[in-house]
Amino acid sequence: MKRVTVLLGGCGGEREVSLKSGKATFDALNELGFETSTIDLPDDLDEFTNQVKALQPDVVFNCLHGPIGEDGTVQGILDALKIPYTHSGMAASALAMDKWRSYQIFKENNIPTPHTLKVEMANTPECPMAFPCIVKPINEGSSVGISVISSDAEWKHQQHNWLFSDECLVQEYLKQREIHVAVLDGVALGTIEICPKETFSFFNYQAKYVPGEAQFLCPAPINPSETELATTTASRAYKALGCRGLARIDMMFDGHMFSVLELNTQPGFTATSLAPQIANSQGMSFGELVNKMVASAQCD
Repeated sequence: MKRVTVLLGGCGGEREVSLKSGKATFDALNELGFETSTIDLPDDLDEFTNQVKALQPDVVFNCLHGPIGEDGTVQGILDALKIPYTHSGMAASALAMDKWRSYQIFKENNIPTPHTLKVEMANTPECPMAFPCIVKPINEGSSVGISVISSDAEWKHQQHNWLFSDECLVQEYLKQREIHVAVLDGVALGTIEICPKETFSFFNYQAKYVPGEAQFLCPAPINPSETELATTTASRAYKALGCRGLARIDMMFDGHMFSVLELNTQPGFTATSLAPQIANSQGMSFGELVNKMVASAQCD
């Protein structure tokens, strides 16, 4: 019997999402018959290292979201301890978490993506892109900190209330269909379309996590050739960043082309989260998905 430790929680802005992912994974692992434990990621990484050493798991199932758990830090510690873990390794995790670096890699590989600029928020008196546009932190997930900017007044408001690092991304606002693809171990599982209520200008944190605020169409209602283009584009993005395990690629579709918004190496992971929904639409239960991820866990 494998000993599996689930990493969850942490102290970042996505703690509650991570706790839900971790609990769902913990329950599924128990049902599968694994010897299961959890670690709520402490602030002190030395303490975290000691906790892992004390538990001596065969596999770590990473359900953390956001900085530390998703940016390569935890992955590097587990590599040093030679303990296999789920999802992407240290390098791919760091690249995907840094939206500016991942944007550059997508461009270098001719993967369509919205026009994006990196600026210092406090030292940019005027918005550098035509309205409307998107402003987002470079290193956050779950749409934390993202806003649609439609006027000079809204730009000024963002400047005065910005809570993240000095640099931010300003991105072309694509009012298109939002299609996500889940990829597992290099194979695209399928698609899902996100349809937030009309009151939302994009798929923000509330639309993601408050029941009833968005409709999810799985698989996405697109034709076979469009589905092939979606999965091919997503797989190219996954490969370009050097990902492994499970990832979700978020894209906008204008009817002809899929533009990659970002790649999430630690997507939400409850039975109703997007990536598990996609897997389920292809006949893979949540338990089966968890089992496959444990089986393919590795170190870099």
